[in-house]
Amino acid sequence: MGRRGLSDVDVHQRALASATRAVLARLDAHAGVVDAPVVPEERGDEVSALDALCACFGLTPFERSVLVLTAAAETDASTAARCAAASGDPHRDHPTFSLALAALENPHWSALTPVAPLRRWQLIEVERGAALTTSPLRIDERVLHYLAGVPHLDVRLRGMLTGLDAPTGLPASQRDAAREISAVWEEREQACVQLCGADQQTRWEVAAEAARLADASLHAVTAEDLPSAPVEREALARLWEREALLLPGALLLEVGEPTPQRLAAVRSFVGDLGVPVVVSSADPVETGIGAWPRVTLSRPTQAEQRALWTTVLGDDADDRELADVVEQFSLPAHVIRRAGASARAQGAGGAWRAGLAHARIALDELGHRVEPRATERDLVLPSAQHTVLDEIVAHVRQRAVVYQDWGFDSVLRRGLGVTALFAGGSGTGKTLAAEVLAGRLGLDLFVIDLSQVISKYIGETEKNLRRVFDAAEGGGALLLFDEADALFGKRSEIKDSHDRYANIEVSYLLMRMEAYRGLAILTTNMKKALDTAFLRRIRFVVDFPFPGPAERAEIWRRVIPARTPVDDLDPERLAQLTVAGGSIRNVALSAAFLAAEEGVPLAMRHVLASSRTEYLKLERSLTSSEVAGWV
Repeated sequence: MGRRGLSDVDVHQRALASATRAVLARLDAHAGVVDAPVVPEERGDEVSALDALCACFGLTPFERSVLVLTAAAETDASTAARCAAASGDPHRDHPTFSLALAALENPHWSALTPVAPLRRWQLIEVERGAALTTSPLRIDERVLHYLAGVPHLDVRLRGMLTGLDAPTGLPASQRDAAREISAVWEEREQACVQLCGADQQTRWEVAAEAARLADASLHAVTAEDLPSAPVEREALARLWEREALLLPGALLLEVGEPTPQRLAAVRSFVGDLGVPVVVSSADPVETGIGAWPRVTLSRPTQAEQRALWTTVLGDDADDRELADVVEQFSLPAHVIRRAGASARAQGAGGAWRAGLAHARIALDELGHRVEPRATERDLVLPSAQHTVLDEIVAHVRQRAVVYQDWGFDSVLRRGLGVTALFAGGSGTGKTLAAEVLAGRLGLDLFVIDLSQVISKYIGETEKNLRRVFDAAEGGGALLLFDEADALFGKRSEIKDSHDRYANIEVSYLLMRMEAYRGLAILTTNMKKALDTAFLRRIRFVVDFPFPGPAERAEIWRRVIPARTPVDDLDPERLAQLTVAGGSIRNVALSAAFLAAEEGVPLAMRHVLASSRTEYLKLERSLTSSEVAGWV
């Protein structure tokens, strides 16, 4: 497939004028005009729009003359009078098939049929009249402008189609995919190619590059915008097919959500098209109409991403920072190109912040984003647990060194992600620890809403899990599945179909966890409820114990800000309350409000009052030993 050689506007208009004079001379001769000259059509060396159109649609010499005659009615003021004279009827001052059959050379009746090029491709329109042969003929406006050397997208397609330009700086793997699509078009001429994987904009960019290689323009339409009525859909297909031949052009059809109705519309629309088409979708779709060649895109490799960052950052590129960025984030090429300017303006760390911004777009609708504010000072844990948390940070920060520089990625082909399980009672600091880790790593914390993941409908839970992990694959976030035992419980014995599908959900989860390269933290109040097969795939398991008196006293010291006015608060006596850190924070905050309402410093009696409220919530009673010596 290649663009037909079209010269400048003057060449096209001279060729059309010459053809018009020759056709009108035939009318004069038929009308019996005395001394009517025979005007031969002048042919130059250049390929005119008229020649290109006739070759493109396979017009016979007679059909070509009919088309020129209808164009003459728009471009030559003498045409009406000459048509009337040639017809022998002053009221028939317009082109008709009967006039063409009588006056033009090499006439044939098949030119009138709806399947012949003139009418099939809507090059001319037959106005409603008493009879087919005597009805006025008009040239299609889009075709007239094309013949005059002023091409434009058909106005009936504007608003429905989006023009796409080929980008600069595509990664090598995506350029290879574009060449593969272009080669299919070149080999088959009339071919539909499935383009799957990656994100929508990446697919569109690769398709645009394929069209550029094929010397064609690319326009995109979504399956949602296709007419629902079969007749209207067929008319649109014919209109686009004509447009594609005139431009020449290729069409990208974005499937979107692959509902049965939408897929049926895609199949019927694409099935009869005789021009290059790309059917774009995240996943392969069942065509039902024969084999479509399939090209599957993957994310740019780390080397490709690093090369793109180096190009867009120029002299501001920092090798160490880029190594960390491409290890943590898996960004599409268009995101890196767009982020270049802002990253340069932000200076050091700009590339990292650009990766974070992209990850937020992908994950914001799937979970609750928490910007880390807690620090290690807020986390009171035994030293053994702190040591494990330090190891988790090291595993994330040093992935580039261990996997890439030291070659461990060639040995450990699976399980390259960092996954941790935080187990412990409510309020023992599991979520707080996740926030602290996110802060230390410079990542966002995304708390995944399990109510949006678990579904009673078969297959929906896996679909929701896939959306979460696919979005998270771009990196830039710490995933927190809170109360994970609700989702990752033990696989049950198969007693009915629901048990079978529940086990499939767990198996799918295990597979995605094993392949996930990011950092995911799962929390549970019931460690024993988790599947042992699942636990084997967890790299770190951190037990959060109920805090002892010393830990509770330390939490009390840290939970009350230094600016808070206090009156003889004793952390050692406050630690007599046998509650976890989460409850201690609730009690301290409520006590502060009580003191502020009275306008006095925070005292033990305020803590006592708020403790009673907290214990009521926990359905417990304060014992005398817990409040001994308070007041």
